Amino acid sequence: MNSKFAYVLSVILMMGAAVPLQALADNERTAGQVVDDMGIAAKLKTALASDPLTDAIKIDIEVDQDKVQLNGFVDTEAERTRAGEIASTTEGVTSVTNNLRLQPHDRTTGEYVDDKTLVAEVKAALASDPNAPALTIDVEADHGVVSLGGHVNSEAERAAALEAARRVAGVQKVIDNLDIQS
Repeated sequence: MNSKFAYVLSVILMMGAAVPLQALADNERTAGQVVDDMGIAAKLKTALASDPLTDAIKIDIEVDQDKVQLNGFVDTEAERTRAGEIASTTEGVTSVTNNLRLQPHDRTTGEYVDDKTLVAEVKAALASDPNAPALTIDVEADHGVVSLGGHVNSEAERAAALEAARRVAGVQKVIDNLDIQS
């Protein structure tokens, strides 16, 4: 099994564990809606992994009631555009919000590790804040710039998440890609 396929499979399995359980626990969506959204995310992740222009590993997908949000950092505008095109043509998708940002330059191994450490610290800060829905928020980092994406239930949850991320040492800027669920 190649590593790209193994990664995509592990992401799909992880998506199946955390977000749906949180959504059902909060009574936000029915089990059927959660399964439909998981199916869309799996189809989209597979399509991104199969496309020679996009790097599925760098692109995080959030789906809520057939609405897709793309988050993360990519290398080129062409990759950003192509990911949006793939998402918009994926069966079942009703709308796409393309929050992909261009990565200013390649990262060294040390910078990559620093970014992953920062992501872990921000996720821990979100998890420790009772007002921030940590399980439904995607966190990405690039050179101290942190991007929060996903879906929250209210402006209060958005504000709590943004503030929790800003308090983490090493965070230089927080990009707000959080959508309030309707």
